[in-house]
Amino acid sequence: MKKITVFLLMCMLFTIGSAAGKKRTTDKEYKGQYIKSTNTFTYKKDNLVFPDKTLTYELKDNSGLLNGIYEFIGQTYGVTDDDIIGLNVIGRVSGNTFIVTKITNYRIPEEKLNNAVSTGTPALENIGTESQDTEQ
Repeated sequence: MKKITVFLLMCMLFTIGSAAGKKRTTDKEYKGQYIKSTNTFTYKKDNLVFPDKTLTYELKDNSGLLNGIYEFIGQTYGVTDDDIIGLNVIGRVSGNTFIVTKITNYRIPEEKLNNAVSTGTPALENIGTESQDTEQ
């Protein structure tokens, strides 16, 4: 009986010691808005009982994708550093800094998207008028 008790005590101490030694930092998915000029990420924390909170953090991009995204949408849609883009990111909060490990989605501002679509259609309008002129 003593041997079983000592064995169980040893197993219990081993599991407690191994669990205490590991620090698990779990990344969560956040959906919010980002402004590059101020390097701030803002999202709304959804509380079930209490009113929702709007939290703002400084963003640190460990994925390396944010600069490439801004280059692409800046060249294609004319988005500047002062524009607010929507971001879906996976990361963790460390103090006042939000550390991004993965960017899952981004959203271009509607006014920039509409401007790019309206400026991209003159070629289609010319094609339509040429075909009408040839039929007459």
